[in-house]
Amino acid sequence: MPSTTTAEDPVTESAPISESIDRLSLEQAIRDVEVANARVIDLTARLTASAAEIIELRGRLLALDTPSGAGNATLRLRLLVAPRVKAVARVLLPASVRSRLRALLR
Repeated sequence: MPSTTTAEDPVTESAPISESIDRLSLEQAIRDVEVANARVIDLTARLTASAAEIIELRGRLLALDTPSGAGNATLRLRLLVAPRVKAVARVLLPASVRSRLRALLR
């Protein structure tokens, strides 16, 4: 009289557990994909805004191109571009990269 019911109980109990784990894993994977998509959309919007700002600044730079001397034009360019570049860098670049760039530009 073999007793198969006690030996089969762990197998039959593990099937619903594994299905529950699979379902939870699938739900988590779907959430992860949604979060990743939201991040991509956010970064794309930021990149588009930065590109538009770059185009605007190039236009303003061309408007500032005057024969009043290279030193004066360079100073005016720095005063015009530096605050906006810093704002974009603060958003997009890690602190370590910003500090290295700051050291190179001095």
